[in-house]
Amino acid sequence: MILTPAGILAGDGPVRPEDLQVIREAGLAALKLRALANPVGDVTVYRDAGVRRFLLQLLSPRPGTMPTSPEEFVGDFAPAVSEFLKAGVTDLELHGEPNSQERGWGVSWNSAAEFSDWFLAVAELLRSGFGPQLRIGFPGLAPPGAVPPGVLPAIDDETFLSECAAALTGADFVCCHVYWRDQGEMRDFHGALRFLRTYLERAEIRPRPVVISEFANVATGESFSNKGRQYAEFYFLCSQYDRLDGAYAFLLRSPDPAYASMAWLDDGGAMTPIVERVARRPLMPPAADLRLEWPTVSRAYTQAFGDRQQLYYDASYDPEHDVHWLHGGHEGVDLRAVEGSPVKACLPGQVTCGAPGTAYGNFVRVSSPVAGVGAITLLYAHMQQITAEDGSEVAAGEVLGLAGQTGQAEGSHLHLGLKIDGVTLPPTSHYLNARPYLDALRGSPRLQYARTYVLLPPNADSSWARAAAEATWEERRFTVGNSADDAGIGDLDVRRIVAVNPGAWGDDLAAFFAAHYPAAVYVPVTAGNPLALADCLRQLPPFPDPPEQPLPPRGLPRSQYMRTYVLLPPDASATWARAAIEATWDQHRLTVGGSADDAGIGDLDFRRVIAINPEGWEGDLAAFFARYYPGVIYVPIQADTPVKLWEKLEQVVS
Repeated sequence: MILTPAGILAGDGPVRPEDLQVIREAGLAALKLRALANPVGDVTVYRDAGVRRFLLQLLSPRPGTMPTSPEEFVGDFAPAVSEFLKAGVTDLELHGEPNSQERGWGVSWNSAAEFSDWFLAVAELLRSGFGPQLRIGFPGLAPPGAVPPGVLPAIDDETFLSECAAALTGADFVCCHVYWRDQGEMRDFHGALRFLRTYLERAEIRPRPVVISEFANVATGESFSNKGRQYAEFYFLCSQYDRLDGAYAFLLRSPDPAYASMAWLDDGGAMTPIVERVARRPLMPPAADLRLEWPTVSRAYTQAFGDRQQLYYDASYDPEHDVHWLHGGHEGVDLRAVEGSPVKACLPGQVTCGAPGTAYGNFVRVSSPVAGVGAITLLYAHMQQITAEDGSEVAAGEVLGLAGQTGQAEGSHLHLGLKIDGVTLPPTSHYLNARPYLDALRGSPRLQYARTYVLLPPNADSSWARAAAEATWEERRFTVGNSADDAGIGDLDVRRIVAVNPGAWGDDLAAFFAAHYPAAVYVPVTAGNPLALADCLRQLPPFPDPPEQPLPPRGLPRSQYMRTYVLLPPDASATWARAAIEATWDQHRLTVGGSADDAGIGDLDFRRVIAINPEGWEGDLAAFFARYYPGVIYVPIQADTPVKLWEKLEQVVS
């Protein structure tokens, strides 16, 4: 389940204890850093505080003061990028607000098209210098209307974007900035929410994730309490949109008095009421707590939550009260459904049939109490015919009616809306995105397969990993790694963990797996040296019958961690596996294996797959991961020999 991580822009200089307190108190999972303002050593400190996503901005005053070439810009930042990359920070926002004179308009570029060329040249220099693991983001632009002090767009963002099609296509993601001055403007179709149609619906951007790399209430007269309530709602709103890949508030702290009304920490380091209000924001339920059975025969979407903002704004006009009740776009998800095909209940509950004559056509609502979540209401709309009786109780999977296109509908489909009792979201009329609860969990296996993970103890050096690979690679392609959590993850019927010298973990490893990864087949192996380990592994019996499995989802990670899997192609011999281990084991303890599915599984925020010689796989391996394991950071590496592989892996992971 991927939800937009809530983040903030860090203050300049080294991290302070009060910074970490804000991160923990507010429950933030993402942080924006600036390459020339924040030391790389802070990355580890912030990770320990719970940050799982980093955005590094390459922001320089130089383009706004003198003409700056792409080579000069990259030269200024190259040392910092190298160090942050070693720390695992791969997402870069290139510059910021280039449509303002302060940031380069009229100095380093005289049109948006010139900036587009400049951006592409910078991106190419960075990718050629640091490798394909970098993700390059088009910078946020200064919007019209509300902006922070000192920001004056020379050209509006929509016009600027219209001349940057090449750069938008060449970016891995696109950043935007969102500002407002009061609650009404934050919720308004013409105010802060214009980013939906300006960015998420833009043709050149639509295939790419969008990151709100700065947002703020910029009014100096608004109280911190009010700002905090607005930020809490805005974070929650952002969590509803599938393609939003982060939302970063502006800002944690600043010594500049001009930004005092926006800082979450005051001059003395005390937290403003913003922090407490954000900490109390609503959160979407975990996917494991709310699983919806698919209600239609076809498992496909025809329209996402939040799409077509203008259309739904216009269609939701209430002439009696002179208001539009939908500002946040499509208030549900549309699912493919052939005319007359059955529509089934996603959850058990009580049926309420809707009155005909509305935009929903023939519709029913089913109310369901869900343990740990509360009262859930699901709306099933545009049906040709309703077969369930008003007031009746239905089971999950029971037919409610037949799909159709009654009401305001373009073709036959099912509109599915979700509400949670007590959770309010005015821009969407309190409807929430049901998609995370219909889709399989993030990192769910494409198909069931039998997984064996050879788990080496914390003190095992590369000689033990080499022995494990040599004993098992040619015939069985076992995954070799050093993380007990990595051994247990995956929603699989058969998970076997061969735990080598489990006493070296210091605790009861069998009890660990029983508690956190139940129903995994635990096989302890004791060996005095690598040669003895190789003998033990060669003599492993076939898979035993697995124990009785708990209900899915299984194999959810005990806690979030960063996973890197070195994926070797099907024709790679044990010599290649040894080279991968020699290059990565002693310093980085990367998981090494030969299964593309095994590389992609796991409900993790950070999943990186280093794919060796991907042409060795049938079809497009990058497309495979994009389709079956979305969210994976895919890093292809070409190597002619195991020695070359060793050299390239050392460069990539160093």
